[in-house]
Amino acid sequence: MKALNRYREALRVPGIPRVVAAAFMCRLLAGMVSLALLLAAVEASGSYAIGGAVTAGYAVALTIAAPVWGRRADRLGFSRSLVTGMVLQVLAFATFVLTALFLPEPLLLVAAAFLVGSVNPPSGAVSSTVFTTYVTAPQARTTLLALNGLMTEGVFIVGPMLVGVLVAVISPLVAVMATALVSAVGALWLAGAPAVRAADRPRPPAPAERRFAWPPGQFGILFVVATAAVGIGAVNVTVVARSADMGTSAGLLLGVMAVGGVLGSFLYGGLKLPGRLPSLLMAVLALYGVSILLLGLELGLLATLCALLLIGFANGPADAIESQIVADRATEGTRTQAFGWLTSANWIGFAAGTSLTGLAIENGSVAYGAIVGAVASLLAAAAAMIRPRRTAEVAAETPAK
Repeated sequence: MKALNRYREALRVPGIPRVVAAAFMCRLLAGMVSLALLLAAVEASGSYAIGGAVTAGYAVALTIAAPVWGRRADRLGFSRSLVTGMVLQVLAFATFVLTALFLPEPLLLVAAAFLVGSVNPPSGAVSSTVFTTYVTAPQARTTLLALNGLMTEGVFIVGPMLVGVLVAVISPLVAVMATALVSAVGALWLAGAPAVRAADRPRPPAPAERRFAWPPGQFGILFVVATAAVGIGAVNVTVVARSADMGTSAGLLLGVMAVGGVLGSFLYGGLKLPGRLPSLLMAVLALYGVSILLLGLELGLLATLCALLLIGFANGPADAIESQIVADRATEGTRTQAFGWLTSANWIGFAAGTSLTGLAIENGSVAYGAIVGAVASLLAAAAAMIRPRRTAEVAAETPAK
């Protein structure tokens, strides 16, 4: 009950309910776009290899562009950047659809997907920045960042379901167009939110700020994020391989992990846990790594489901704590950019994790995939405790609110 009260208090902050709702709609893009682009490319080309290349092109572009769009939002304003990104992304999605319909050459499809990823509106970075600047109560900020984790888990349940229905009833290209529509409406809704406008203070860059400026300690937390994301990628591939061995649905197994993530994020946002943020991050990442090791064992279905629930339970708070540390180690003029780099670090790590684990399982066994994920997560846990040079002891010395 106390946990629910903390969420109620956070959502009573004027303007925040609209930001949360708009951010969820924006985040649906992440749950829909990869599957929609993959299926549309496969339908247009007849090749899963090309479909995979198309989704990879989108991911690479997003990785490169996310901090650039974050920097733009810091310098030119949140609303302006969201609207600009929305217009460009709609045009990019239209380019992909027309390419798939009339000129479905592999390189052109990949290039069109790269274009879509390169103009992704900075919705997640902006909403996270609003949570950490517009909201003044420390516990409310913690709760809202945990709510980010809840939304992330939710969109990866709802998004693929929406795409699946649209593909089954109409076509993959309609799913792509629906993804564009959802993203556009969410970005516009977020851009017009009073809380976003109140937190929006565009200013011309000072000479020292015209480049990507990094506060002390930012590289360290991004290394932790990327390394932990290797574990996430490893888990996804390992779960698919394990489901084939067990003769069960990979969707069921991943769904249970998502439920664990929702539960972990909810409890972290609703409880006041003692300890420094790096210590809490080390603890949840260590739990994450040990839980991944269980996937490499010959467990029955029930034990496997319990392990996946525990993996998700640890991963949810890890996302929220990482966001808190990133926000606390960024200056006001670089916070949205820092959240953009957080997105990039997650995508880089995830891509590396899926690739390495695929090779490990192909040349060994499912147990090798679990080992890759566990080692990466435990390395991230150890790195979380390395103190950065010359950093203000703001969140690091403050109890997790």
